[in-house]
Amino acid sequence: MFFRLTAALLWAGLGLGVAHTAMAQRTCTLPLAGRVTDHESGEGLAGATVILLPGQEAAQTDPEGHFHFHVCAGTYRVQVRFIGYQPEEAELRVAAAAVRNFALHPETIRLQGTVVRGERVAAPTPQASSSLAGQALQATRGQALGEALQRVAGVTAIQTGPSVFKPMIHGLHSNRVAIMNNGVRQEGQQWGQEHGPEIDPFVASELTVVKGAAGVRYGSDAVGGVVLVQPRPLRDSAGVGAELNLVGMSNNGLGAASATLDGNLRGLPALSWRVQGSLKQAGNTRTPDYWLDNTGFRERNFSAAVGWRKDRYGVEVFYSQFNSRLGILSAAVVGNQADLQAAIDRGRPAGEGAFSYEIDRPYQQLRHDLAKLTGFWKTGNGGRLTATVANQQDYRDEFDVVRTSSTAGSRGLPQLSYQNYTTTADVAWEHPRRGSFSGSVGLSGTYQHNRYTPGSRQFIPFYTNRVGGAFLIERWQRERLLLEAGLRFDRRDLQTRRLARTVTADTLRYVVDQQRFQYWTPAASLGAVYDAGTHLTLRADAGLVRRAPAANERLAQGAHNAIYEEGYDVSRPAGAAPLAPETSYNLGLTATLHANPRLNGELTVYQNYIDGYIYQVAAGAVQTIRGVFPLWRTQQTDAVFRGADLLLTYTPSPPWQLSGRAAVVRARNRRLNEYLVFVPADRFEATARREWTTAPAARVLRPFAQLSLTAVRRQDRTPGVEYDLQTAPTGYQLLGAEVGTTLRLGPVPLELSLAGSNLLNTRYREYLNRFRYYAHDQGRNLTLRLRAPLEFGRRAAR
Repeated sequence: MFFRLTAALLWAGLGLGVAHTAMAQRTCTLPLAGRVTDHESGEGLAGATVILLPGQEAAQTDPEGHFHFHVCAGTYRVQVRFIGYQPEEAELRVAAAAVRNFALHPETIRLQGTVVRGERVAAPTPQASSSLAGQALQATRGQALGEALQRVAGVTAIQTGPSVFKPMIHGLHSNRVAIMNNGVRQEGQQWGQEHGPEIDPFVASELTVVKGAAGVRYGSDAVGGVVLVQPRPLRDSAGVGAELNLVGMSNNGLGAASATLDGNLRGLPALSWRVQGSLKQAGNTRTPDYWLDNTGFRERNFSAAVGWRKDRYGVEVFYSQFNSRLGILSAAVVGNQADLQAAIDRGRPAGEGAFSYEIDRPYQQLRHDLAKLTGFWKTGNGGRLTATVANQQDYRDEFDVVRTSSTAGSRGLPQLSYQNYTTTADVAWEHPRRGSFSGSVGLSGTYQHNRYTPGSRQFIPFYTNRVGGAFLIERWQRERLLLEAGLRFDRRDLQTRRLARTVTADTLRYVVDQQRFQYWTPAASLGAVYDAGTHLTLRADAGLVRRAPAANERLAQGAHNAIYEEGYDVSRPAGAAPLAPETSYNLGLTATLHANPRLNGELTVYQNYIDGYIYQVAAGAVQTIRGVFPLWRTQQTDAVFRGADLLLTYTPSPPWQLSGRAAVVRARNRRLNEYLVFVPADRFEATARREWTTAPAARVLRPFAQLSLTAVRRQDRTPGVEYDLQTAPTGYQLLGAEVGTTLRLGPVPLELSLAGSNLLNTRYREYLNRFRYYAHDQGRNLTLRLRAPLEFGRRAAR
């Protein structure tokens, strides 16, 4: 039924286009002319707009108020509009040459005072970047952050089942991708590949991905790139507005609702505020053949902001809380080695499963609090000073399957319970432009400590992390060329404390093992942006970034979320050196074709050498009292990542748009001269979209329909099964479609869309999904989205 509906819509659109072309080709020579005048004075009105319906043909009056068309015989509706006058409309039957004059009545308008504010436009950056905003972002509502970002070329995700997505940029993820949540670096329990970002995507009005090393701006961990989660700026005009988003999905029964309310006081225009909240719940996911037990999730999130802004200074307070419970696939937890091998060989759960919203062990319980205070001060001829102080508190509990009468299990307590507390402070000064030079200098500091609850298992040690840094970015711009250079130095001090087992004289003892790691982690960048022509921009950037190992990469040890992990220093051979920092040498080139009437696009090629690359490989299995778990061990090598991203859009005619994007990554272990594990497979996507033009006053506005195809090759560039639990799955192709429109219900433009993914119910496995060993990925899914912007007060001109 869905295919028939989509085909009918596309066929109807094509038919309309053919009919319109045929009508245009007929000989239509009957003159229709007239004059538009002021009703009071009788003077002609120059520049009035005359619209002929149907067909949306329009003309403007000449200096004397005259207009004319050449039309076919028939009945037409003529609309006449002119600023400051009431619009006029008339129906006219044309059988021969016709003349129709219009006398417009002046409209009494009380003009309000207008405040014109200028906003600084950020200088272009040498790194390639892509954004999701407007309708593109609306099409991702209801998805997790990492899942939504996969619409950006070059971005994929490390996935754990159907609900946990961790963004991957150019083959790099986790500690190498910085996430800036409303200008604050997201910090939490980032020590697991199955730990998704604790961020509510409904907060964002724009998601931006900066691809390539950006360590100078965002810290030395930004080896692979940066994700910017940007809320809408606080309202700067009097009144109260709101936005409601509703999402429903067929596959897992997901229901999501998000509401935002913002305002600005007419009597106190410097004061603005916003509150936002969202609820989300989903049950078990269904593959084409069976249900995935215990894969439901729930979220309860909210945020609030209040700001005081004047021309020369401003301050804003922001607070958000993220709450989530995530089920872990039951089939991924087994009791012994034979069952583990049988589960992998079977490739699917033993039973058919059933739909349920219940979340049982194993599951994750998360909470993340962010409080931020930021302010700016324009120092006249001295530039602009910005300061931000933020505090984050992250709580993570992991509940395993209870197989013994443990104290935690009998009392319903988590087996892992961690708390992470982070305080950050940043100060940046943007100096005034001097000739062709502009730039900024800044200081930053971080204090972080991570603790686990007594009685829970020790997976990573207690640690305290202190970071202090300074950066300098300078730009030179003249005519079409912009050059940028940046330098940053961070001093990192990581102190860890854990219980270590020792055996002496056949006696098992535990001793406190304390270690301290101190590093300088410099970052440097050099880039250029060149406007080669009206429609072509060229970018080049080179960067050096040194990243210090995280506590989990060194000292993690234990089972969690259906796997067993060992840090490098835990499992390294006797006498081997401890884990060393990574050093990345990155080069990227980008060509952007833009603002063309038909063909536009962007091509990025990159190469990233990483000395001391830290990664995980499969190393067998570990038997514990809680069951048997696949063992993932941290290793270090020298690596190189090369690849390309391509995005193209082609508009053969205004109603139609064809687009495609592709991404390829090649990653090799330079020490062993072989491929690396868990690198994205080649990915290609193509979309055909048709939009229909409607009258501005129509009830149905801007309807559209689109068809998409995603093709992913088999990842045949792997190091071998000895580094993984099984060989890479076969490639796959997925068909998707979407139809949507905007309905005008009085003053409310109600946006509606219906999207379908994996419409052919294809059976497939994603190579980057950690649970591909036990089950297939999601089957057919239909998503209904609704967005309603509301306005409760008259908005002043911005």
